[in-house]
Amino acid sequence: MNFKEEMNISGSQIGYRWCLMKAMDGTQKVLREDDSAYNFGKIHAVKSILYATIEQAGMETDRLISAQELLRELLTLVALSADPVHCERHEASQDRGEAKSPASSLPFSSAT
Repeated sequence: MNFKEEMNISGSQIGYRWCLMKAMDGTQKVLREDDSAYNFGKIHAVKSILYATIEQAGMETDRLISAQELLRELLTLVALSADPVHCERHEASQDRGEAKSPASSLPFSSAT
């Protein structure tokens, strides 16, 4: 499987992935050619797409960092909803409710 096939282009990442593929293809072509030192037009085009790819990668990184921050906030909310203190209070109130039940329901009761 080549690089293009591995890069499944879809959704909002199409700009970044397109730039990345163009940059990789152009870079490979320029580096493989023996007379690339004399082909300033191709070199300029590859440099331009590399600059664009660098900018796109920065925007993609910012988007991922934002998503990561949102996920961390969700984790905090979930962790707070499963707060051990809250669970312990709930268990304690259940235990108090059971302790207030009649003594005859306890297995060690002398009422039998």
